[in-house]
This record gives sequence, structure tokens and C-alpha cells, in this order.
Amino acid sequence: MSDSIFSIALTLFLVANPIGNAPAIIALIKDFDFSRQKAIMLREAAFSLLLALFFQYFGEVFLSTLHVEKYTVSFCGGTLLFLISLTMVFPLHHEEALKISKHEPFFVPIATPILSGPGLLSMIMLLSTQVTSNLAMSIAILIAWCGVTLILVTAPYLNKFLGKRGLLALEQLMGMILSIIATSMLVKGAEQFISTIRG
Repeated sequence: MSDSIFSIALTLFLVANPIGNAPAIIALIKDFDFSRQKAIMLREAAFSLLLALFFQYFGEVFLSTLHVEKYTVSFCGGTLLFLISLTMVFPLHHEEALKISKHEPFFVPIATPILSGPGLLSMIMLLSTQVTSNLAMSIAILIAWCGVTLILVTAPYLNKFLGKRGLLALEQLMGMILSIIATSMLVKGAEQFISTIRG
């Protein structure tokens, strides 16, 4: 069970991509003093966590009412993860996020869509069908958000230490790991589909 929780937490952390999104987030809050930046980071991380938990509980109910098959979840999840991993390996510029506003960001755009975007929320709904209890999924989300929050709070330091090229390389490495997880989910979905046909 613990292995499953930590693997789900790792997947969610990678999909949230706090390291890859760090430059865009820093650009949004760079005009505020350092202590205020940390407060904004913590607040937006909390907002994105609440949004993730909301979709976990209501998303699972939604999928169960649709009677979605297990192999469908694996196929969909694997495809979605693979597409996300491609954007990490070949990152796009966050043009919209980099349009700096003079007002302090509140919920939008840092909590959503930068952190808890459509891809992450969909993945939470899909992964919720693969765990035995809501508590296990919630623990996985909390573990993932511990990592997300840590990256956000230390983002200004990471930006100075690694630089743009260092952050880009780290994001691409995370994308490669995510693509491996995506391939595993697709293979699992194929196995489940074949066993369903034979059964």
C-alpha cells in the first residue's frame, strides 16, 4: 500500500511540475519583497491543494457513475501523462503567466491553472479509481504537495542557484521520468484490455 501511495504522490508531483513552473511563478511575484513572496507561495500552494482534494472526492464519484472500465482509465491516464511529459521534455514558454500583473496573484493564475491545471485535476480523478480508499489517495496528494510547497518556497533560491538552463534541464529530466510512468500505464491498460477480451 505504501509503495502505491508514494508512486501516486510522485506522479502527481511530476504532473504539477513545480520546478518547471518556478520561473513563471517567480516572474509573477518578483515585484514583492522576499517575505511577501514566501507568503504568496504558501497561500497559493494551499489553494491548489484544496482544489486537488476537491477534485479527488467529487471526481471519483463522477467516474463511478459513468461505470468506467479499469483499462480505459489506464489508457486515458497513460496518454494524458505522456502528452504532459512531452511538454516537459520540450517545454513551451508560459507567455500568459509571464504577463506580469501589478496586483498580487490570488488563486489565479498560480494555484490554478499553473499548479492545479486541467491535466493534474484529470489525473487525480483517474488515479482515484486505482486506490483502495479515499484516505490513501488523500495521503498521496498531501505527500505530493509537501514536495510542491517545498519547491515553491525555495523557488527564488533555486532560480539563483540553478539558473534558467539548470531549471530547464531538471524539468526535462522530470519529463523523461513521467514518460516512463506513462508507458507503464499504457502497457497495464493493454494487459487489462486483453484479459477482458479473453475473459
